[in-house]
Amino acid sequence: MTIGGGMMDWLLSQLQERADAEAMAGYGGRATCAELAERTTDWLAELDRLGVAAGEIVAVVGNASPNVVALFTALAVRGSVVVPFAPTDPPKEQRARRIETAHATRVFEFGGPEEWTVRTVAAPDEPRPRLLTKLAEAGEAGLLLFSSGSTGESKAALLSLPRLLGGFRASSRPRRTLQFMALDHIGGVNTLFRTLVGGGTVVTEPRRTPKHACEAIERHRVQVLPTTPTFLNMLLLSGAHRDHDLSSLELITYGTEPMREVTLAHAAEVFPHVQFKQTYGLTETGILPTRSASSDSLQMDIGGHGFRTDVRDGVLWIKSPSSMLGYLNAPSPFDEDGWLNTGDAVEVAEDGTLRVLGRLSALINVGGEKVSPAEVENVLLGAGNVRDVVVTGRANAVTGEIVVATVEVAEAEERRALSRRLRQFCAERLPAHKVPAVITVSDVPLHGERFKRRGGAV
Repeated sequence: MTIGGGMMDWLLSQLQERADAEAMAGYGGRATCAELAERTTDWLAELDRLGVAAGEIVAVVGNASPNVVALFTALAVRGSVVVPFAPTDPPKEQRARRIETAHATRVFEFGGPEEWTVRTVAAPDEPRPRLLTKLAEAGEAGLLLFSSGSTGESKAALLSLPRLLGGFRASSRPRRTLQFMALDHIGGVNTLFRTLVGGGTVVTEPRRTPKHACEAIERHRVQVLPTTPTFLNMLLLSGAHRDHDLSSLELITYGTEPMREVTLAHAAEVFPHVQFKQTYGLTETGILPTRSASSDSLQMDIGGHGFRTDVRDGVLWIKSPSSMLGYLNAPSPFDEDGWLNTGDAVEVAEDGTLRVLGRLSALINVGGEKVSPAEVENVLLGAGNVRDVVVTGRANAVTGEIVVATVEVAEAEERRALSRRLRQFCAERLPAHKVPAVITVSDVPLHGERFKRRGGAV
């Protein structure tokens, strides 16, 4: 099965065959498979009218809805390159720079599920990147995703949709899945098309708060919740799960950053009948197959189905059949054999399973001793009155680095007393070199738009 032509045509035919089965629900209303297929063919006609060609780079700004998904699918069938953006992230000025970097010539912008405009934009003066030309010559649909840019210039990763989605298969047990990540994130694209190809139902709710997520799970009887450790922690702390019927939940998957043991243990206690599964993937490689050792374990197997992994000097390397073609604005990160250094430090257990510790660059070197931020964060979260925490290293003339913790508290507490209490709590549970030398309180949330901790372990 191939895409962009091939697989998207296949998906379109499958939607038509499933007819009255529910394909999407939530934001933008309910759409049966037949209705989603019809919207897609309507968009193909609109693309013909507008003269959108194969190989053309097209930006789509909007929340996931039947109309946006149908446009995305139509562009893929057409063989265009889709550049998805969430409506509020990044800000308009930054989005304009990214549209220019992408060499996009049209922008579809959705003000609501059914309200949209399209405009043409001038291509930049510099020549079109060779990667885009090669993709067009191959006749393949593409996907262009931008990194969050939190540690520098945002990188523009070009992926082939045939390579990214070619391994998806119909599921023997289709399930109703909440579309948690937006379509500008590799996890969001993976959730959307894996669910549709598998014959399941995509439930959309762009207001990503614990309350709205729980409302959507209850209303639409969601079975699968793909999320991040940060959001799962927020949900547990909010108490929203106690106000809604979440009995339909069967599986919670989590990824994008290390899970803290205390959060996973709390979640397993609150949802005893739910399976928990750790996921792993990067924009550069796609989402890899994973198998958690158990619901309460952070150990997992990674790879299989053409994905290969290797651990070199404690760092995870990946060779993936769905790897991106490259960056438009940065050198290729792959070696000559196609392997990617993920930069993630891992521990390998005796049974061969892995535990991801976080970014190697985030490990703190205190007098030659390596400190994992996730380990310290896990302790601090058990100290009471700590809603969230980010642990980082700070340069120090004597030890090389010291451990610094930034906490978000649940209730106001005198800051000096808080710092003393938390340092004492850590000193009773951690070696001296892992105890935070400095503890500060943040007045703003410690996570970004994608519910990933700012400046933390990964």
